[in-house]
Amino acid sequence: MRKHLILTLTLLTGMTMKSLATDSFVKVNGTHFVLDEHRWYVCGANFWYGAYLGLPANPEGRARLGRELDRLKKIGVNNLRVLGASEDCTVARTLKPAIQAAPGKYNEEVLAGLDYLIQEAGKRQMKLVVFLNNYWDWSGGMPQYISWAEGQPAQGLADLPWEAYNRHLAKFYRSEAAQKWYREYLAMIISRTNTLTGKRYRDDPTIMTWELANEPRPGMSDDKEALMATFERWIDGTAAYIHSLDSNHLVTTGSEGIWGGLDSEENFLRCHRSRWIDYAVFHLWPKNWSWFKVEHYQETIGRALKLAREYAEHHFAMGATLGKPMVLEEFGLDRDGGLTLNFGVTARDQYYAEMFAVIEESLAKGGAAAGSSFWLWGGEGRPHPITVQPSDLVGAGDMGQEPPGLNTVFDADVTTVKLLSDHFARLNAADENAPSARQNVAAPSAATAH
Repeated sequence: MRKHLILTLTLLTGMTMKSLATDSFVKVNGTHFVLDEHRWYVCGANFWYGAYLGLPANPEGRARLGRELDRLKKIGVNNLRVLGASEDCTVARTLKPAIQAAPGKYNEEVLAGLDYLIQEAGKRQMKLVVFLNNYWDWSGGMPQYISWAEGQPAQGLADLPWEAYNRHLAKFYRSEAAQKWYREYLAMIISRTNTLTGKRYRDDPTIMTWELANEPRPGMSDDKEALMATFERWIDGTAAYIHSLDSNHLVTTGSEGIWGGLDSEENFLRCHRSRWIDYAVFHLWPKNWSWFKVEHYQETIGRALKLAREYAEHHFAMGATLGKPMVLEEFGLDRDGGLTLNFGVTARDQYYAEMFAVIEESLAKGGAAAGSSFWLWGGEGRPHPITVQPSDLVGAGDMGQEPPGLNTVFDADVTTVKLLSDHFARLNAADENAPSARQNVAAPSAATAH
């Protein structure tokens, strides 16, 4: 009888500890993340469209969402980077429906989709990085805030030359009206009560991070120092504001890295030294930055890998300088010569393998690499012509302003999925084998003690 009682108590204790583990918040300890007394690494996927699969009026999307999360869990993914804000915008092919129709006017249908995504990710012990604005117009973002503030139609990348677009976007950080509405949105979303779980977002450990925006840049101006000073104040002030609303979650920028800071290491460091920014991130796009040409993928992949490695190593070194974790939270590459599954992924696989090697080398040396999130998981979706609306309303998962299938990893990409699975298994093993970090966790800093 005593033996059975001890066994029962042991099982109950184990269940209780497991329950507690799923209710834990990710924290920062030096250059590492900590979860449940162990170092924890981001084994991530960009899955921006998760809330749109979760729309209540999209039953096929909800069914698919469950299947995709199960696939990602099986691969070893523990972190999803998702969209948590969108603004109704007249620029062509911007995201519909949007969460925010006008300042302070919110679409409960899309918010309910976000509720569902958070619930389903939580069931699978996945953590979410939620970005709350966008430098690019595909979700409305900063161009739409400027439009509301100026009372003029939004101007996107299709409407303005590159330099003019960036000069236009610099207005966002200076606009009192835009900043007021943006902060009102932050307050709404962070304090929202999930209609399915009953938890406020700010109290839900499924959320790991609030991210200021997707790829925020300072814009362009003749006075670069004034431009950067304004941008730096925006990062510091907004991050401080989020922490004043929420003492549980981490905050980061969403930065592309040096490339998004006027090509300056010091600018990147300035923006991430803020005590309110808990960890640093960077993105890596060899084709966008003219290191790689898809029509000559065999001839250009070697140079692209070399430059990508140097860029990643540089940023992990900056993480060590900052004394904060550094995450490669966006990186992707085209298929070999085209968009559909008829084209191979040899160049992409080489790129992924190189990035995973850099991360693992940093970890082996005790560096600041804290994981990655590849762009983009398309799962069972398949490229459709832009004029065709897939039955689950999402399809391949690409934004409307990009060709369906661009940079997208599908469940049929067996070699890429194996690369992901093997890398994540090595990181998860590192989590399990790392010594307890509880005794090393410092008391909450001013950045997280509100």
